[in-house]
Amino acid sequence: MIGDTGRPLFSFAIIADTHITDEEGRVIVDSYQTGKNVASVYCDLIERVSSMEPAFVVHLGDITHPTPNSPDYGETALAFHKASEIFSMPYYLVPGNHDVGEKIFPALPKPDQQVTITRYNIDLYEQHFGRQRFSFQHQDCLFIVVNSMLINSGLEEEQEQWDWLEQTLQVRAGDRVFVFSHYPLYLSAKDELAHYDNVDEPGRSRMLDLLQRFNVEGFYAGHVHNFFYNYLNGMHQFVLPSTSIVRHDYLEFFRITSNREMGRFDTAKTGFFWIDVFADGHVPHLVRTNGEHRHLTHSWRNHGGSLTMDLRMPWCDEADISTPWGVEIFERKLVRNDYPLSALWEMGIRNFRISISDITNARLSTRVAQLMGLGHKFTVVMFGMPNEDRRAALASHGKGITAIEVVALFSEWQGLIEPLAKLREHSDYQIYLNPVRPEVQGWTSHHGLHTDLVEEIDWVLSRPDLGQAVDGFVFGVRQDVRPYDGFEAVGGILNGTGYQFILHVPCVGFDPISAPTDEASRMHELTRVAEAAVLARANPSVSVVVDNFVQLDRGYFNCYGLVDRLYNPQDGSRVLSSLDHLLPRHLTNPSTYETKQYRIVVTECDTGQVLLIVAKNETASTEPNDHLSDKVFNQQGRLVNLVTGEEWDTNYRTLSEKIVGEDKPPPPMLLTLNQD
Repeated sequence: MIGDTGRPLFSFAIIADTHITDEEGRVIVDSYQTGKNVASVYCDLIERVSSMEPAFVVHLGDITHPTPNSPDYGETALAFHKASEIFSMPYYLVPGNHDVGEKIFPALPKPDQQVTITRYNIDLYEQHFGRQRFSFQHQDCLFIVVNSMLINSGLEEEQEQWDWLEQTLQVRAGDRVFVFSHYPLYLSAKDELAHYDNVDEPGRSRMLDLLQRFNVEGFYAGHVHNFFYNYLNGMHQFVLPSTSIVRHDYLEFFRITSNREMGRFDTAKTGFFWIDVFADGHVPHLVRTNGEHRHLTHSWRNHGGSLTMDLRMPWCDEADISTPWGVEIFERKLVRNDYPLSALWEMGIRNFRISISDITNARLSTRVAQLMGLGHKFTVVMFGMPNEDRRAALASHGKGITAIEVVALFSEWQGLIEPLAKLREHSDYQIYLNPVRPEVQGWTSHHGLHTDLVEEIDWVLSRPDLGQAVDGFVFGVRQDVRPYDGFEAVGGILNGTGYQFILHVPCVGFDPISAPTDEASRMHELTRVAEAAVLARANPSVSVVVDNFVQLDRGYFNCYGLVDRLYNPQDGSRVLSSLDHLLPRHLTNPSTYETKQYRIVVTECDTGQVLLIVAKNETASTEPNDHLSDKVFNQQGRLVNLVTGEEWDTNYRTLSEKIVGEDKPPPPMLLTLNQD
């Protein structure tokens, strides 16, 4: 986890798999012809990258779609260079399989000029694009470009590259090192079977051993046109999405039908990486092709707060990827879906609520341990007391597990007091009881204490022996109760008792009439999630859980979701990204106000006040009748639309007057007022 270290030392951009091509129709880029779709996307993207002024840009290969044996190779290379003249900063290129030929693979012929990497193809690449391998320095960091198609090729150039790579690392031993490759070393596990999308053995292990020996910090690759992340021995390994198209075979990750062009043009999954380099690490941000959102954040940045995501939906799923070309039909390819993790990072979420089965399953448990190594914290939920195997699994994950929720029928709590007390004596994590109660109909249930269930709460507070067994309880905030109101009510009940609490802010609900895309349902979720995020930042000692991570669009219960079924961001995701980026790390003295038009959560920070402004369902009135102080009401500040990222200099009075008469309520907004 990267500390709160202020501004980065420098930033750079990485793009991958542009596949400049002439196969989809032709357009003129100045006097050069290139592919209509990917060429226009590339030109728009690099203009955006250039405007962000990175220190340098790296391209991870598959620069053009035509391969070296194609008659269009030279023409598209010229078009690429002409379009790339927009960059005033250094632009470093990595060779890809489309640029120098395929890696040597059992289903492909041995070195063959028409298909695989050869000396001839390397020479042609260097003629059009420059060196196939090289290193460069920026500040105190070493950056290395390798030709991954050479690995396991048996060509003379392969050994030359191994010797060069080791020598380069030795000369700069002790420096921070980043390596750029076209092929990823692996997608999900270092011992996974060889396939078209990874580096085969023995080259894979040889490269991993070498990079580990010299403490390489980051390894960035492309080729797969989809996102993957692995963490091994201190090295972050990223596989970047393409700037052009999505490899549609990986749609097997998602329980949804493909979109346009069989899923190849899901622009929410194309884009580039923006890397912020800090003194104590680096933070990668995915900048999406289809988004102009201005607020980049990442879970690795320590912004504070206790917002926890309930991962009720599959978050570490595995799919059998059966690609539609013959080279992949011989082996099963089981690959982990890392898009949920990418979405969580993009919202700045560090704390997760997971099922106990996620740490008793060996594959999932390994992933949980990796994320703990990055600073993520977990609350583990289970029904009833943990057995011996579950206790062992909890203990093996150490301090990465901050709390467990023991779910049980409220009528069974009495019998849990003694075994929970024994468990607590030998546990480093906190223990919370979470009551579940069946509905009268018998086909559903609800969980969590609620402040209006007086008899249950009176029983809890009357049992002194319960205080020896648990640290606290899980409280739910009903759909018709605002998160801050629920928080204050629970705090009032438990004040002075010594008990702590976890606050569940559900957005998933039973709604037989409206669909998840209903506008009223969407706005209801946005306002609850926004308020929960501010609540969590202002009260870091209380775990505030939201449960609408993924859109639920089937069954009795539904929600609009922070992300859709493809794990692409929706408005709720954008709200959380904005708040994580914009909110000061420390917020104090929260208070709420109900005006004619809005609900306002006011908090204080070192530099002034922060106002979260969310719309009310009532029709806006021409009468302000606000209960804010005159200073807050009239003070000029910076207003941000948390969905779009748009910003204005204004005050609350102007905002309240502007909204009068508008047909639909605005999305959540943040108004920052600095001290005079």
